[in-house]
Amino acid sequence: MMSFLLLGLCVLSFIPIAAGLQSSDNFMFASLGDNVILPCDIPSIKSCLSTNWNMAELFGAVSEVVKAGKVTGPNLHRRALLRDCSLQINHLVNDDARDYTCDNGSFISNISLEILQLTENPTPGEDKIELHCFLNTYKGLGPCNDRDIRIKWTTEDNTPIYGNRFHFKNPTNCFSKLIINKKLIDHHRKWKCQLTQNDMVKVTVSYTTTVTDGIEEEFAAVGDSVSFFCNHTSSHGMGGNVEWAVGGRPLTDDISRDKGRTDAFHVNKDSSLLISEVSALHSGDYQCSLVSAGEQKVLNKVRLHTLDITSNYGPGGDNLTLTCVLTCAQECEKDFNLTWCGSSEYGMQSSLMNVNNSLISTLFLPVLPVRSFEITCCVHREGAVMISKTWSPVKPLQILVWLASLPLGFLVCVAAGGLYMYTKRKHNRDTGTEQTSTEMNHVYEIIQDENNEEQPLPRQSTRQAATTTDSFYDLLQAVN
Repeated sequence: MMSFLLLGLCVLSFIPIAAGLQSSDNFMFASLGDNVILPCDIPSIKSCLSTNWNMAELFGAVSEVVKAGKVTGPNLHRRALLRDCSLQINHLVNDDARDYTCDNGSFISNISLEILQLTENPTPGEDKIELHCFLNTYKGLGPCNDRDIRIKWTTEDNTPIYGNRFHFKNPTNCFSKLIINKKLIDHHRKWKCQLTQNDMVKVTVSYTTTVTDGIEEEFAAVGDSVSFFCNHTSSHGMGGNVEWAVGGRPLTDDISRDKGRTDAFHVNKDSSLLISEVSALHSGDYQCSLVSAGEQKVLNKVRLHTLDITSNYGPGGDNLTLTCVLTCAQECEKDFNLTWCGSSEYGMQSSLMNVNNSLISTLFLPVLPVRSFEITCCVHREGAVMISKTWSPVKPLQILVWLASLPLGFLVCVAAGGLYMYTKRKHNRDTGTEQTSTEMNHVYEIIQDENNEEQPLPRQSTRQAATTTDSFYDLLQAVN
């Protein structure tokens, strides 16, 4: 009797669990504009016809997203139910940050979609830039301590931001502020905010700042190409011509020719400026303007710095001196740093020199490594790598040997070609001789058979031949 009671209790306790079983809560992180797929973690789904998706609203309300396998409600063009009953949401907006529930009448699966956002405070302090990075959820800016979530700030190359002009404020683990002492070169500069959970990056968002009368900073390696945008689209509908200038002087063919740069510049159809092969002479301040009715409107300013590496071998090619030069548009600022990235094992570095708007660093290698190697020079600003250039060695002796081997290789090729042609011609000649000999033997046999049948013919032929010879002899005598 007792056993039947226990069995009944087990069955009764199982029924409500089966009717409303919930999987452990899941979280998905994304950024605005992303496309996401929310999985329906219900085991053994055979058909989506009984699947429903609901979205949490404020004050405990719930709205339908999918009912009986069909997408309902607003935003139908951005939502779709996939074959595995997952919910796809395209082009995320702020309002998509909600709690979602998938159920089929027997099981329930929950997932929370949280969107990381990065905005700029429109009213910062004087000469300040203030960026806000926060995790947007349907619950608002709640605490995240229990989930080991952190927000980190980085530069465009994912280097952590540090320096005296940067300040951080973190009201919560889901909300962080970056306050920057503004510079003109912060114009069109990209900043990144990363959300990590258990020290793993889950999502990254970026923001590009705009500074009034600012100047965009660019770096280029000598020999590479670089292009500058004019932002001419901002003046759409306005008449006039777009003109580029460097150092305050219009970038015309005459100016370019004076500096030996005529072929380097090219203005594209979108008014962007292309420098096809950068040299140190191209360092400077560039300006794109719209000129109309005698008036000039500045559309964009660009400051270009160039980086180059030169090499000098010692006598015999046993030692090497490399010189890395950063040519600045104006005086190189104090927060610039020039280093040989990961090259300390190869040689001795010199102290950094600042000469005529250039930073110079040399690397001396007393003994060249036996194995092949590469050496890289890097430009740092506020801890971030702005540009790098890699140098690969080619020893002078190797070049001489290669050049000396060219005539020898050419002669070998000519000799091989001549031998091949001679062999081919000889083979063709031998084959032709054999065929001719065979054919002549056959003809000779036929003539012999005819001679056996007709005996007088040879005498007549002999007389005719003699007559012909005598006639030819008389002709020669007449000529003489």
